[in-house]
Formats: sequence, C-alpha cells, structure tokens
Amino acid sequence: MSLGRHYAPPKGFSMIVRKHMSAPPITISHDTDFKAAMGLMQQHRIRRLPVVDARGVLAGIVAERDLLVAADRYLSSPVEVARIMTRQVVTVGEATPILQAATLMIERKIGGLPVLDASCQVLGIITETDLLKALAAILKRRANANVRAAAGRRARKARKKPAASKAAAPHRPAAKKSKRKARAKAR
Repeated sequence: MSLGRHYAPPKGFSMIVRKHMSAPPITISHDTDFKAAMGLMQQHRIRRLPVVDARGVLAGIVAERDLLVAADRYLSSPVEVARIMTRQVVTVGEATPILQAATLMIERKIGGLPVLDASCQVLGIITETDLLKALAAILKRRANANVRAAAGRRARKARKKPAASKAAAPHRPAAKKSKRKARAKAR
C-alpha cells in the first residue's frame, strides 16, 4: 500500500511540526461507518480524521467534505470509511520545519497533514489552525520584543540627556528681542 510521499526535514530549523501539531491524534479504523466518523468530527470540532489499520499504521485520511458527499450520496445506507477515504496521503515527520509543512499544504491545497514516525504510526496532525496559532505566537513574540527594545532605547536616551535647566536653555540677546518688538509695533 502506497501512502504517498513522506517529506524529510532539512536540518537546522527550530520551528518544527512537533512543537505545533495537535496530539494525540483522534483516529478511526477503516471499518468505521461514515456517520460515526461525522459524529466524532462534530464532537471534537475537527475537520479531518486519519484512518489507521489494526497496528495503528496510517491507511488513509477522511475529510469532513468527503463525509458530507457520502451523506448526500448514501443517505441511509451504512458505508464504511474505507470506501470514501483518501489513500494517497501526504504526510510529514515530526521534525519537519513549519515553513515546509505550510508550503506543502498551500501547494497541494490540503488543510491538514498527518505527522508520522519512522514506522508510519500517526503521532499527531498539523492543521491550518495549528499553523495560524504558530504564526500568532511568532508575531506576539516579535511585538513584545519590539516594545522591550523601544523601552530600552527610551531609557538609554533619558540617561544620556542632561537635565533641562534655565542655565542650559538657549539665551537670545536683548537687542534681537527689542528689534522684533519694534517691527511688530510698526506694523
């Protein structure tokens, strides 16, 4: 059984899938009725379920839209998820960089990727929501760092600046003041 292409991570990245994936995964078996799968999705507020075999190895994935199509097509008939699941699953490893996972999801128009270990056991799933949470965390850290840096610059500037006093204030010669007053009166 082919599971599609598994992407190996390049080394040296700190933003990895393991830190942002949803785990432990909620999975189903291939013989689960599609209505039960839909109920599980609604209960856990998720939109995709990895399908695993008896050993826990990834066999496919079923998305909410697949189940909605099945509901329309099969109405009252019991149908196993095996008939409607996607078998060619695009997956990532737990050490895959977030950027690579996001790029893969964008290119393939996929809303979530199962995260597998070396033996194809499902460790979790990385979804669009997980990526948005990671982005929000990055932006929040950056904003906080900018605020701290600005506060530090203001503090350094305040330490360097001498206290303002009347003696330090610029002094205009009296002659210039009187010339200005004379001009103002002449107008």
